[in-house]
Amino acid sequence: MAKYLSFDVGSKTIGIAKSDGLIASVLTTIRFPEDDFVTAVEMLRPIIEEQNPSIIVVGWPKNMNGTEGHRVQMVEDFIVHFDREFHHLEIKKTDERLTTRMARSIMIETNASRKKQKANKDNVAAVLILETYLSYEKNQ
Repeated sequence: MAKYLSFDVGSKTIGIAKSDGLIASVLTTIRFPEDDFVTAVEMLRPIIEEQNPSIIVVGWPKNMNGTEGHRVQMVEDFIVHFDREFHHLEIKKTDERLTTRMARSIMIETNASRKKQKANKDNVAAVLILETYLSYEKNQ
């Protein structure tokens, strides 16, 4: 069975979730200097080695109208750096519209403090991205 990692890529953080194909769960969030994806990829190396995924799912930040804005270019830059180091891993992009907003809503509903919301929104969004991808794959 395939092992998955998903990334919610931001300019200074990457939320990370994992799955064995059934249920996605929070793994961690890494923090790095703004737009320094070389450092981000190096920080991901021990996670990749420990988790040994076969598929990486990356949130693709389309605009609400379906167009691709400046955040898409940022994620594409990350993918270029990641693929240079981990070219053996299959990378899948999945629509991430509303995942951060949904993550915040989930945390508000669970009465998470603002501090916890800020700290966890990226990895909760990564779970939602991975759940979206797994659901799509299951229905294909």
